[in-house]
Formats: sequence, structure tokens, C-alpha cells
Amino acid sequence: MAQPLQDLRERLLEQLAEASRHVDIASPQLEPALFDSEAVASGLTALARRGARTRIRLLIEEDQPGAYEFHRLVALSRRLSTAISLRVLPEHPEWNRETIVVVDRACGLIVNPSERKSRILDTRVQAQRWAETFDRLWHAGWESQELRQFY
Repeated sequence: MAQPLQDLRERLLEQLAEASRHVDIASPQLEPALFDSEAVASGLTALARRGARTRIRLLIEEDQPGAYEFHRLVALSRRLSTAISLRVLPEHPEWNRETIVVVDRACGLIVNPSERKSRILDTRVQAQRWAETFDRLWHAGWESQELRQFY
């Protein structure tokens, strides 16, 4: 079921406001229309400042600095490097270029722009399954020296 971008952004902001410890985001180009906003950056900043055990992981497809020159989340990962980690994974058999967001392994959303489909993960079982997929993708990725030097 496709949802308008505005609805997805509102749902994302609601989930970030309720997050208590973890947010995992895999998005080929960090979907600027969804993530590159002051509201999303503020939500992640608030989570990062809640305590030492918070964790925010961002996984992107490529580490070309010019593509992220003004993206708020990439800049935020540089400023809050103890709470926000950024890794790169160009391809993986389990990642079909969809955007995956998992919050506290309890909820999230999936957006597949190429198919114009999106869905809300509103059960713990769904979120847990995607969290496990994200973990495998995360461990296959690596830290980008290009982006670290650029920002």
C-alpha cells in the first residue's frame, strides 16, 4: 500500500519521538525527501542526547561526498559521532534498495521508491524481522573514510 510522503514523514516523526534507545536506517541515498529535514534531525538529536546507551545507525549505498554535501543526517553523524554511526554498503542480496527504518526493534517503516510502495511496521514481529535483516546488512557494510574526511 502506497502512502503519500507527507504521511510517511509524520509517522517517522511520531516513531522518533517515541524512540527510547535505537534507530536503524538503511536508505540508498538517505531519501532526502523523507530524512533531510530539521524535524528528523531534531528527533534523532533528542534521542542521541537521552543517554549513553542510545544508538543510531545509518546505512547508505555509496560514499560519494558530493551526493551528501548538504544532507542534515550525514552532518549530524559527524557532530554526534559517539551516538550516530554511518556505514556504506553498495550491494547485498538481502537489500533491494528499499529504505528501512526500525525503531527500538518494535516499529518502523519500509519504503520502496522504485515500486512506489511503502508500509508501516506496526507489530514487534514485523519490526524484529527487519531489525535482523538490518543487522546483517550493517555487519556487511563498512565505515566510509571518504565521508568522514569530507565532513
